[in-house]
Amino acid sequence: MKNDVIIKFVTVQTTDDNESDTLEINSRGTYQKTDNGYIIEYDEIDEEMQGTKTTIEVESPECVTITRSGSYNSRFIIEKGKRHSCHYETPAGSLVMGVFASKVLVGLDDNGGKVRLKYTIDCNSSMVAENTVTLTVKKI
Repeated sequence: MKNDVIIKFVTVQTTDDNESDTLEINSRGTYQKTDNGYIIEYDEIDEEMQGTKTTIEVESPECVTITRSGSYNSRFIIEKGKRHSCHYETPAGSLVMGVFASKVLVGLDDNGGKVRLKYTIDCNSSMVAENTVTLTVKKI
């Protein structure tokens, strides 16, 4: 059963030149338990990304997949200790990016909880950014 939730994202992105940017977003979405973990879904609220739905699948305590469909299509696999080649599409074109997770902490139950991710993104084998994401899910 899908539950209505408030999802809070706090993202800190540090680029390879040590510039840091913090973004905090609250969004409404849905949350449900599956046979393999949990699924969190929401519609992007950023004006540029309108028409894009994001699905976060928590498949195990060490693997989270983030899929966007619509105006921006992408699929990031964030798995602790592994590097995945991931597809990222924008209206300007498509990229293949490397994603390596150094931390995946999952603290979810039937009522919500937190997911913490720390991962790097590289393009053409050059580091682009290090991201730290904290996602909090609360039932409405």
